[in-house]
Amino acid sequence: MLPRTFRPAICLLLAVASGTLACAQTKALADNDPRNTDASQFGQRVSLGPNWLFAPGDNPAYASPTFDDSRWRTISTDKQLFDYGIRDNRYGWYRLHIHLRPGARNLDIGVEHTFGSYEVYANGVRIGSNGNTGGLVRFAQRTLVAYPIPDSLLTPQGDLVLALRFSLDASGSLGHGTSSPLRTANPAAASGVYLLSREAAPREISYAIAHATYDDILLGGLSLLAGLVALALCLAMRSQREYLAATIFLLASTAFYCVWFWDDSRAYTFPSYWLAALFHGIANFAIIEFVRLVLYRPRSRWLLVLEIAAFLAGFGQLLSIAGLGGSVNVGFFTFYLPLLLVDTLLLVMLVQGWRRGNREARVLLPAVVVLSFGQYWGFFNTLAFYVHIFPTAHLLPVLPIGSYRFTIVDSEDFVFYVTMLLFLVLRTVAIARERAHAAAELEAAHTTQQLLLARSSQATPGFEVESVYLPASEVGGDFFLVSSSPDGGLIAIVGDVSGKGLIAAMRVAMILGILRREDSWEPAAVLHNLNEALLTHEEHGFTTACCVRIEQDGRYSLANAGHLYPYIDGKEIVTGPGLPLGITSDQHYVPVSGILQADQKLVLVSDGVLEARSASGELLGFDRLAPLTLKSAREIADTAKAFGQQDDITALTLARTA
Repeated sequence: MLPRTFRPAICLLLAVASGTLACAQTKALADNDPRNTDASQFGQRVSLGPNWLFAPGDNPAYASPTFDDSRWRTISTDKQLFDYGIRDNRYGWYRLHIHLRPGARNLDIGVEHTFGSYEVYANGVRIGSNGNTGGLVRFAQRTLVAYPIPDSLLTPQGDLVLALRFSLDASGSLGHGTSSPLRTANPAAASGVYLLSREAAPREISYAIAHATYDDILLGGLSLLAGLVALALCLAMRSQREYLAATIFLLASTAFYCVWFWDDSRAYTFPSYWLAALFHGIANFAIIEFVRLVLYRPRSRWLLVLEIAAFLAGFGQLLSIAGLGGSVNVGFFTFYLPLLLVDTLLLVMLVQGWRRGNREARVLLPAVVVLSFGQYWGFFNTLAFYVHIFPTAHLLPVLPIGSYRFTIVDSEDFVFYVTMLLFLVLRTVAIARERAHAAAELEAAHTTQQLLLARSSQATPGFEVESVYLPASEVGGDFFLVSSSPDGGLIAIVGDVSGKGLIAAMRVAMILGILRREDSWEPAAVLHNLNEALLTHEEHGFTTACCVRIEQDGRYSLANAGHLYPYIDGKEIVTGPGLPLGITSDQHYVPVSGILQADQKLVLVSDGVLEARSASGELLGFDRLAPLTLKSAREIADTAKAFGQQDDITALTLARTA
């Protein structure tokens, strides 16, 4: 809301502007007589109007230069037809009596900024048309189209009767033809009809197209640039779904501007409005998703309803195009109200994000505020016009740059797309820094883990030990430890912690530290003590492990805490039941004893070997694992990796040398 101190000044400026416009319109009305328009001093271009002779209805005789139009009323294209009490008309005719200099040749009639299909007649002969005059009419022409007047139609005296037959649009606040079908976007011009020299027509058309489409080209190009950047980021960082939402929003906006470029340079038709509504709806849906993802908000049911309403909002204006609505246009409300609701929703979400310290919200909020201002202004301004509080719509000031005029809405869209582009760049830089920091931490963890595992296998006289560890990523969750006992025996443990990444690696480092301080040499006691130690840490997750002790004479004892069974000569050694470590306290693991012969090999593996998966989705499985354990640790690990590694792979083989 504007401060109170600003309101008197703004009211004064509006009053002065309204008075100036009224004086200019009065002068134009006084200067133009539709029954006697003097164009004898015509050079290359002259505006025709704004006063025209007008008659509702349709009669082919209205085009004839000899038709008696003395009873036709004079109207101005500066006003709407409903200002003259004209409404619900299917057709309307405009006529103008023009006096050229004798012998005038090589002339064109230029028409721009029309609403409704039309035909152009010069001295009773049809010289051109634009749009379909039958059926439901929704046709608008913004740019300039020139229709050559055959020299044979020009009389030696220079008399020319120009007639325009309009099939009026169904859209309008009060029905058929309630808006002016003939107007101009240039306040300095009299109307949207011109008398052009044949030589000047191509230049005038080129100028008109450039000035009708410059905003589409600028904003469409900017949204395309931002969309391509978002697409590249989306492909590079597929896990960041906000980039996908930004890509959809920006490319849908680009498609929207492409449709308007076609409309502005050619003509507005019902199919083009339908396409524009489709892309507009997609953009509305995607921008809400984008903000939601940036703010890490869940998609609630009411938010999904608003997203659907925002998508359908673009189609609301099609009701207006079809001529539905009463004194206040139904299409107007169905178009604006969901958009204003979306704007309010985005503002609320971003303000909440700002208050929670979200950096992205601080970047996006000012741009959304700027963008919302234009839509709120458009709603209340158009509403006041529809209910006839104001005779004309009060547009916001424009920014003139040379001969081009940028509206406040254009400037708001420009600021928003630039902000989106900067946001994508800044967010990507921030993510890159975070990933670089995480990569450095991961590399440090990887180095630390490799050092720890390298120290996990000590010299064990009398035994042949082979260990292979293949992590699925930079750091893994498998671990193993081999050491010799004071009496010349060997104790080994292989385990697997739950989870992935740094958390799993930190848990492995902690477990290896605990095991190195372990003073018991009995497998069941080792697992019991490790379980109690893990429970003292406030870390979630569990750990499976299998521990074995082998004496020099081959006697062994092993205990298992939820891990895969060990193998001897390709056969499983079934152990007693035991929960994984770190789940519940006071766990006691039952040892299993046996003798490892001199020509036998005991094999311990992690579930990464068992769960290796081929490209077709087939698991390596127990049937393949059993014969695989007859091979060396290196062959076991390499075979599992080649089959299709899905998890960390650990293989440990133990054999007696005497």
